[in-house]
Amino acid sequence: MNQVSIAVESESKACVYSEIDRLNYAFINDCKAQLADLGPYTTAALEWLMLEHYQFSFRNTKFLATAAAVTETFDTDAIHKELLRNLAEENNHAAIYKAALKQIDLDVDTRKEFKSTTVFLDTIGRLSSGMPSSVLGTMFATETAAIFEHEVFKDVSEEVLRRRGLEARGQQLVGFHDMHLSGVEQSHRNELGVFLEGLEFDTIVERQFDRPTIDTTQVVVGAEQAIAAMKTWWSDLLTEARAASTSEQTSF
Repeated sequence: MNQVSIAVESESKACVYSEIDRLNYAFINDCKAQLADLGPYTTAALEWLMLEHYQFSFRNTKFLATAAAVTETFDTDAIHKELLRNLAEENNHAAIYKAALKQIDLDVDTRKEFKSTTVFLDTIGRLSSGMPSSVLGTMFATETAAIFEHEVFKDVSEEVLRRRGLEARGQQLVGFHDMHLSGVEQSHRNELGVFLEGLEFDTIVERQFDRPTIDTTQVVVGAEQAIAAMKTWWSDLLTEARAASTSEQTSF
């Protein structure tokens, strides 16, 4: 993993785009710091983290489809079309992820429910069906965090494969994360970000070209709620993984 932390924007709220990034990268950098050294985590704990991350991949197409439907009510269809593009790109990714995990004998169908993951996914599902501007904020925040997650889980995958001597069998798993890091997730973030760049706080920004009328207060609320949900989920994941790594627990 590239251990250089992502720069956090200054405290001044320059625009909606940079404020969401400031909040998001504070959370992301904290998680990266906790995963900079995977040595203290047991192999079982790292494998469990991968199975939990798969749950988001599995639900993500539903989130995108819901968000696309909601944002169709904007007064232009540009955001709707962008979310449909994201959905098309993500459409079969959960199946690829599941098959790649199966290649190294991790079966997502045998996973036991982790309540925090259920709450997190339900929260993102609810946020994906809110008001159009708040949904835009939520989607921008989650697409930004997705980049970090694939960076982390590429490292986690490589560590598990090395420990278990499964580098050859695990090429599909590493490739899954490489696929997203090759520009897929960055494109998803960037193409939603263009609708937010330069927008001031607490305003209704009227339609301009293909950018619809946007309520920036709702955008920030949607992003803040999504970041809070991700922060809680990741805190619970890492707490559980650390606890299992310092106990006699060998499976989840």
